[in-house]
Amino acid sequence: MSLENDNIVAIATPYGVGAISIIRLSGNGVLQIAQSITRVVNIKPRFAKLVDIYYENIFLDEVIIIYFKAPYSFSGEDIIEIQCHGGINIVNLILEEILKYDIRLANSGEFSKRAFLNGKIDLAKAETISALIRSKSKQSAKILAQNLKGNLSKFVDEIKELLIKSLSCSEVSIDYSDEELPSDLKNMIKDTTSKALKILKDVHSNSLLRSSHINGFKISIIGKPNVGKSSLLNKILLFDRAITSDIEGTTRDTIEESVTIGSNIVIFIDTAGIRDTTNKIEKIGIEKSLESIKNSDIVIAMFDLSKILDINDEKIIQLLDRYKKDKSIIVVKNKLDIKKENFQIGTFKELSLSSNEDIEPLLDEIKKIITSNP
Repeated sequence: MSLENDNIVAIATPYGVGAISIIRLSGNGVLQIAQSITRVVNIKPRFAKLVDIYYENIFLDEVIIIYFKAPYSFSGEDIIEIQCHGGINIVNLILEEILKYDIRLANSGEFSKRAFLNGKIDLAKAETISALIRSKSKQSAKILAQNLKGNLSKFVDEIKELLIKSLSCSEVSIDYSDEELPSDLKNMIKDTTSKALKILKDVHSNSLLRSSHINGFKISIIGKPNVGKSSLLNKILLFDRAITSDIEGTTRDTIEESVTIGSNIVIFIDTAGIRDTTNKIEKIGIEKSLESIKNSDIVIAMFDLSKILDINDEKIIQLLDRYKKDKSIIVVKNKLDIKKENFQIGTFKELSLSSNEDIEPLLDEIKKIITSNP
């Protein structure tokens, strides 16, 4: 029995030109709407039927219609799925005709909401569906698919059972404190709580390791002004996204752009040059640079071989030492063709850039780091 009374409709495929577009309707009255717009009375549940669809009594398209009868549907209500020819205009005309009846456009996530309210999915599965739609890598899709099969729900039930057991034992020890209680009751409370805490800590650690696969890997490009950070970003993107010039401090704010490397979404962050400055605006940019390092999975530290190492380079090296245990760090030595000195910085992976061809080793190294991430 549906907990919602009105009928809803939504386009289930992205807007654009394609072979097929899908429109879904959910609610107790959607079968009658489908019968009206197709002029077909006998629509059998769970059978694909080829029918004509009409707009203002004029033939519009030949479509496949499927009827999922409640409660044997995703939302737990009657669902009608219309598969029409792809294209923005066809879909919009069909939608316009449907909206002439007792039905409204669905809100974002409303089909999943109704499935949850009608007991078809739990909250963990509803959240997983939303995350799966937004997943940014093959790895994240695989991880979330396990939750869709109920892994997260099983975990929640296990923790819930342990906590209820611990709480029950605690209440018994309080309510019957004057009576003789089992000698191992305190140990039972301690063991149960410790087990729950260990499971939660393990899941939290594992979630942190896998979060980049789900949300996208963040890579900060850092260095002092004019070492070529913005030029590197432009090379990676294959277009001039960041302004470059010989003037120090050209980049005052962080610039973020996403690219696909392998099967993963990678977010590159071009940061303001890190140096001592009295300029208030530039200081704010440098603070954002430091914050982006903290929030990144990988740090690309750039150094200019055409100049002698100075105090600002030393600050960058100190930053790398501070984060070397938590992050993957790649040192990029730029302007190799006009170098004045060479140097070794710690035990980090080092690469040299001097031409367009040199970008491939860097991308290969990033891909290696990403794919080795658990």
